[in-house]
Amino acid sequence: MREFLCLSLLSTLLTACGGSQTTQASTSAANSAAPAPAYAVSTVSFDLETENLSESMGDMDDPAIWLHPQESAKSLVVSAIKDGGMRVYDLQGKLLQSIAPGALNHDSKGKSRYNNVDIVYGFKLDDNSVVDLAIATDRGQDLIRVWKIDPQSALPLIDITSAAPLRLFPGAPAEGREQDAASDVAMSVSKQHTGYGIAHYSDKASGKHFVLVNQRKQARIKQFELIAEAGGKVNVAALAGRDWRFPYTWRGQNLRESNEQDASRDWSPQFEGMVVDQRNGMLYAGQEDVGIWRIDLKSGQADTQPVYETRGSGRESYSQNGAVVKHSFFNPDSKISRDLEGLSIYYGPNGGGYLIASSQGGAHGEAPNLSDAPHDDSFTVFSINGAAKPVLLQGFRLNQGSQGNPEGVQECDGADVLAFQLPGYPYGLLVTQDGYNDDLNQLNGTVKQTNLKFTSWEKIANALKLEKYNNFDPRKF
Repeated sequence: MREFLCLSLLSTLLTACGGSQTTQASTSAANSAAPAPAYAVSTVSFDLETENLSESMGDMDDPAIWLHPQESAKSLVVSAIKDGGMRVYDLQGKLLQSIAPGALNHDSKGKSRYNNVDIVYGFKLDDNSVVDLAIATDRGQDLIRVWKIDPQSALPLIDITSAAPLRLFPGAPAEGREQDAASDVAMSVSKQHTGYGIAHYSDKASGKHFVLVNQRKQARIKQFELIAEAGGKVNVAALAGRDWRFPYTWRGQNLRESNEQDASRDWSPQFEGMVVDQRNGMLYAGQEDVGIWRIDLKSGQADTQPVYETRGSGRESYSQNGAVVKHSFFNPDSKISRDLEGLSIYYGPNGGGYLIASSQGGAHGEAPNLSDAPHDDSFTVFSINGAAKPVLLQGFRLNQGSQGNPEGVQECDGADVLAFQLPGYPYGLLVTQDGYNDDLNQLNGTVKQTNLKFTSWEKIANALKLEKYNNFDPRKF
């Protein structure tokens, strides 16, 4: 049954995103009238790291920070490990819980593979008890996994996923007719056009909790509602009219083009990293090769162009049959090298704060790769002010190496940040995935191991001359 209405990208984004939100400028120095300094990528040392995960243990991916309701020292970091399930750490990076991959609900011959994770505060179960949730996309089974967070338990995550979880993407856009939902073609789970990136939105006015999910290999985002079921279980329901389709061609570049010999000609239309500003319902979504788009979740209107583009191809031209051919999408002024990955928000007062984006770049692994210093392995910071377009500020990379040791954060797949005072982190904490932990072999992918890095926001703010906050409790948005 086709129950989704594709919203046209020709619609205009509403300029106001919620009557209760102030539109005055943030008190942050980032939003002052002073001219911004020239863009630079600063180096910041991280504070600690979690255990190393070798390739056989699974692939660390997207983390999420859960704030304890009474004792901030007991807050948790939850991370997807892809084929390895989920892991839960304390603020010292100590492993508290390891969760095996889930049941094979929709593909009995496949596997459970967690991709991205987020935290939902204040969800009401069927017995009227109120709990916090960890939610994750299971791209191997095309569904949302749900865990209740029990602050009193030594194993805090308890699986309460529905016994009959909804399949997220039973169909995929037909090539050449991607904007026409009626032309979608049925797609088996094994093809992996499944749930990929995830973000939640808790609407205080209605008391409802929503999940935004993008589809792997596609330029598509859908909205679902979290639904309490009998027996303390949780499922999701798709919302009609909340199926957004984005371009498969950008600035003349076919985003379906692939090329195993030339990284500048190898493209993908898919999204992954997403985050919602819980104050006004604005979704920021990263189309990996194109840039950052927004959707106003209160109106349902999407931007008609990204608020910030990537650097595009990474080089101006290439040779073909002896001729020089210019890339149609080459954007050297941008500070984000594709892949654009994790997005997170450091909340400030009066609708302000900072949007942080991971600029992975393509400088590592087996050839072909495309080095783009200094933007590879960096994070780009934007100031945000309500519904206004984000403003580019500065960049940073995380590195604790010396004497040529590159130990730091490379090819970060996901990050989360919290603007709340925590033990050892007086102005909050940034947690980042490191795709090349301890890889000293010129980062060539030979040694495949991952982990998480914890960094005090105070260090980042001091290096980039950003504001620092310590009391933005996510339960109070």
